[in-house]
Amino acid sequence: MNRGTVLRPVILTAAALLAACLAPLPAAGSTSLEQVPVTVDSSNQSGWWRPLDSFGGTDYFAYNAPAATAGRHEVHIAARAADGTWRDGCLPDASGACVTYVDDVGHNQPSIVLDGEGVIHAFVSMHGDGWRYYRATRPGDVTSLAEASATLPDAGLGFTYPVTARGKDGSAYVLVRAHRDAAAVRDGRLYRFDTATHTWSRVAVVASGTNYSFYPDDLQVDAAGRVHVLWEWGPWPATTHRHLGSYAVFDPADGSWHDVTGAALTVPLAPGAGNTVVYQPYEDGETITSTSRAVQTAKLAVYGDRLAGIAYRYLTARSGSTFTGFDVRYASWDGAAWQRETVLARADHAVDNSATIGVTRAGAVTRIYFVAEAGGCGGVRSQVVRAERSGAGPWAFSPLGEVRQGLQRLRAQRSVNGTDLLYVTAPFIGGLWRATVPRDGEPGAGGPFSEIADRLLASGAGGLNVALNAPVTVSSVLRAGTEGGKAVDGLCSDDSRWISAEGDTAPSITVRLARAYPIGEIRVHSGYSKAPVPGTDVLRDFAVEAHTASGWQQVATITGNTAGTVRVPASVTADEVRLSISDPSGNALDVARVYEIEVVARG
Repeated sequence: MNRGTVLRPVILTAAALLAACLAPLPAAGSTSLEQVPVTVDSSNQSGWWRPLDSFGGTDYFAYNAPAATAGRHEVHIAARAADGTWRDGCLPDASGACVTYVDDVGHNQPSIVLDGEGVIHAFVSMHGDGWRYYRATRPGDVTSLAEASATLPDAGLGFTYPVTARGKDGSAYVLVRAHRDAAAVRDGRLYRFDTATHTWSRVAVVASGTNYSFYPDDLQVDAAGRVHVLWEWGPWPATTHRHLGSYAVFDPADGSWHDVTGAALTVPLAPGAGNTVVYQPYEDGETITSTSRAVQTAKLAVYGDRLAGIAYRYLTARSGSTFTGFDVRYASWDGAAWQRETVLARADHAVDNSATIGVTRAGAVTRIYFVAEAGGCGGVRSQVVRAERSGAGPWAFSPLGEVRQGLQRLRAQRSVNGTDLLYVTAPFIGGLWRATVPRDGEPGAGGPFSEIADRLLASGAGGLNVALNAPVTVSSVLRAGTEGGKAVDGLCSDDSRWISAEGDTAPSITVRLARAYPIGEIRVHSGYSKAPVPGTDVLRDFAVEAHTASGWQQVATITGNTAGTVRVPASVTADEVRLSISDPSGNALDVARVYEIEVVARG
């Protein structure tokens, strides 16, 4: 690609995006969803980054783009003007071509910020590397960035996880982890670009601890110009499970640091800085280990001149050391202590959430954005979700856009025009979207998350799985935990199967649908992942039948099957589906093992 390109916008309405599902749930407000007319690299994914900014009516989206060489990426910035036109430019190498860097998911992603003069600053693709920093030579021009790493302090250190913010006075800030491996220290450092002198300086070493690693999460500047700083700690040298979610405030007016109460702090802060700094402490006597419960991808909601709250993912251990997935949590200071609440409990739903989160606040209304993910029989499907509430009321959940394959990461920010601006990417399919979510309408609008979870589990290629959680009748059950309902719960795992009883030589299972649906396909998933000989534990011979207005009708007869998934095309309108099994398996136990029956409606 040329270093500078004018792009045609691809605009998709919320209604068009939602058309992939039958009778889709309403999208959030009058949300506008626009596909950015670019292709992103598979490495375009992170939880800590800040790949978007807005300035003077233009939105800027930084992203990793595919490079000509496998395993590498270019770094681009796309700008959307107020009239909807897009312009794209790549960061240059010494020859003027697009620079490339090694792919490194979770590390080598870009963060950007525009200073008060409209100049773009980009920090890119650093994982323990020296500064990789580019600055525009013309305000707002994505085609004019030039390498400027030598203008930053602390040359010779290695840097990772740059997060950025624009100061009230127009300065630019970057918070980054600095590597000093010889001393077993990976500390956090804050730097500032002064638009009066056009120079960078180090503000402070924010936090440091021997045998600890500092992980930047977010920077936000309030209406008074104070810089709110968010980070977490991990055991040195590195881990994906991090702890001691921490928060402090820098006041550039006098160079002072404060905790959430306004009390003075002395930096660098140690990992055990106290409960006015640590919003998420260890729980139940834990200490910092790779198997402890963990904080991940926290983000700040700052409104006016104060902190509103902190949204973050939290890994919980429900049974011994077995993790069940990440909860979505929200922490706020009530004047005396941190109040932590679970917005979404992973254990309550058969869907997880991706390693990304966003949060915004306007007036009394708080919004948390995350990506819900459902695995299982239909492959991994994902959905951007908004959790919203007014004041201290209950959280209500709304879907944003369509259910997709491969949605992974997002970043959200509150814009000056009264909307939330979102950057949403599906790196494995090369997609990037710009979403704007107005803040008008009824505060706290939405419903329970279970509605979104059910829709996500039911969605898939070709239509909606109307068999999900439907009533089931079976001829027999092997033991407790293998009941017929396991075959319609949306999960494909050895712990979630209907298994017929030994001696039942003609097992059957009947799924009663909510009403008569036009059916386009019936999918049967069967078997056992630990079968000594693959294919011997799947259903061998069976008939697929549908109950129509005229009675039972045979849709297909399967014989000699050795596949774990059988897809049966159908063209019937039916209110029940039945499997009549004449040969349950080629295994000596000879029982039917059915992970899931999916009945995909047409229309």
